[in-house]
Amino acid sequence: MRYRTDFAPQHLADAPCIVQLGPWPLHYQAFSQHSDDRREPVLMLGGAFQSFRSFGAEVQELLPRHPVILLDLPSQGGNLQLAPELSLEQLADLIAAFAEELQLPPLMPIGLSYGSALAALFAVRHPQRCARLLLAGITAFGRPGARRMLEEGLDLLAEGQVLRFAQGALTGLINPLRLEETGISLTFRRALLRQMQRLSPQDVERYLQNSRRLLDFPGFGLHPTCPTLVLAGEYDHFTQPWEHAGFAAACADADCALIHNGDHLAQFEQREACASFYRPFLQGTALPLASPGATRLARNRLDHLERRQEPRVAPLNRRGRLLHVDGGEWTVEVSELGFFGGLLQADLPAELPPRGWRLQAGELPPLDILPLRRDGDRLALVFPHTDAEASEALAAQVVQADSRAVAYA
Repeated sequence: MRYRTDFAPQHLADAPCIVQLGPWPLHYQAFSQHSDDRREPVLMLGGAFQSFRSFGAEVQELLPRHPVILLDLPSQGGNLQLAPELSLEQLADLIAAFAEELQLPPLMPIGLSYGSALAALFAVRHPQRCARLLLAGITAFGRPGARRMLEEGLDLLAEGQVLRFAQGALTGLINPLRLEETGISLTFRRALLRQMQRLSPQDVERYLQNSRRLLDFPGFGLHPTCPTLVLAGEYDHFTQPWEHAGFAAACADADCALIHNGDHLAQFEQREACASFYRPFLQGTALPLASPGATRLARNRLDHLERRQEPRVAPLNRRGRLLHVDGGEWTVEVSELGFFGGLLQADLPAELPPRGWRLQAGELPPLDILPLRRDGDRLALVFPHTDAEASEALAAQVVQADSRAVAYA
């Protein structure tokens, strides 16, 4: 491996180097302070909507201490090669083949969101090639609500409803109830929304393939044995803190740090808080128990984090109507209402279609819902948030109801 020694953020937009492994081109850029650097390199594996350009600040932060490689596997980032036949496990094996082809020392992968599953599988399947592992935004997708939301996004894209897909995806990535805490600007949210609304047909196909891989993934039968650090955004609803902590608990040698005032994009929202843990981790020195903006969770707490991430309160007006696109209509009682989901009670048919439902509750505009599970006459549901106006109205009511509940607690 010959590293570039002239790093500047604008270079991340340069044409990548390419390694051809059979039919699969792998795109990469590699930087260090020394062109012939034999130290263990950091390997960046990004999420669904991230390119090399997303990581300019991270590369600058890491370069004084580590060589850094940015890698796009087929269908990732700037690598436009479609690969519907490849599973997550096979993509993880391509990382190992990449390391072998370039005769790299053991790697230190940083896996973010979609990249976290790939990085973790690489560590499990090729432990001799993985020195340390850092994960954020764990995407094992064992939680039914998360799977249901991802499936709905695929259905919307298949129907050509890109605008509705983009609105729902934005709400998954950026928790709109916690914008004051996370500090995400309106400008950034609008830019991310536009990016997702302007997906090309090829971009849509890549997203569909990557998402299907996640949904087809049966879960981790084995977990990494190398030193592992898991960073969890405090307000991440898409991949929740308890899921991060549970993954860390299953690893042989793992720590989990809670990043305060962060959500699914915590590494970009709270850069210094994240760096205060990954700096010592990647250098193999002791992690702090806490630092400004982050707290390391005790090992005996990892399996005991609260799973309910948002308040669910009974609305003042519990009466509502459940409507289906095919014409059915039922009176329901809204037992619990939150921003991300709720609980209804009603005499509903035994078999419910998976899509096409709307809830009319109180003064709120009609809300698209996805049935999640049944328990007698109780129906748990999630909101896909594909309508911005309805989502804003629901958020306002939930915040107001939560304030009342706190005031009278």
